[in-house]
Amino acid sequence: MLIGVKKRFVFIANSKTASTSIEHSLVGQAEIQRGGGPQRKHIYLRDALPEYDFLFGRDGYGIESFFTFGVMRDPVSWIQSWYRYRCGNKVESPLPAGMSFGEFWALNDWNRTMLQGVPRLQSYFFTDKAGASIVDYIIPYSQLADHFTTICEGLGIKSPLQSKNVSKVKGREIAIAPELAEEMRTFYAEDYALMAQIPQINAVGLAKLKARRQLGRGERR
Repeated sequence: MLIGVKKRFVFIANSKTASTSIEHSLVGQAEIQRGGGPQRKHIYLRDALPEYDFLFGRDGYGIESFFTFGVMRDPVSWIQSWYRYRCGNKVESPLPAGMSFGEFWALNDWNRTMLQGVPRLQSYFFTDKAGASIVDYIIPYSQLADHFTTICEGLGIKSPLQSKNVSKVKGREIAIAPELAEEMRTFYAEDYALMAQIPQINAVGLAKLKARRQLGRGERR
């Protein structure tokens, strides 16, 4: 996660959605970088707010004064990316050679945390505990470059998107049986519901960004 205090933005780092590339592109504009291992980097916004209350709790620095955004990927594509990543990269928990995607999907250590039975959903990065969106903008991963450029222009940042932490395993076709595809769509129902709201969320976010940009121009006159 990155927080740009001067530029007033918060980037929420969802996993397997080019978060490392975005962080490399924006880190020079961020006064606060939540680094370290994946558990620190990939924090839900709902959990970050109380942790960074020393900033967001100050007068004039409420979270509403920041432009909050992240990237979301089609859930099936997202889990396929995780499968490819753990198959062919140097990771803490590499998959056994020859493990199929179906076998990977069935792993307890992926579908749910070992102790609490909580599903791993992308939507948790961007919503409160009631499931309502609490971010200004969600970039669809399939349109990453265009949306990232739009946000940077709105924030007054000149920073081309870099390419970092790319999986070495590319283009591997993953056949998914119809019954498994249906199971996955059901499992990720909350993610798909949030994705359906992205056009409305982003329209409001762009209006906020435009208003802030216009205010900034007025202050410079």
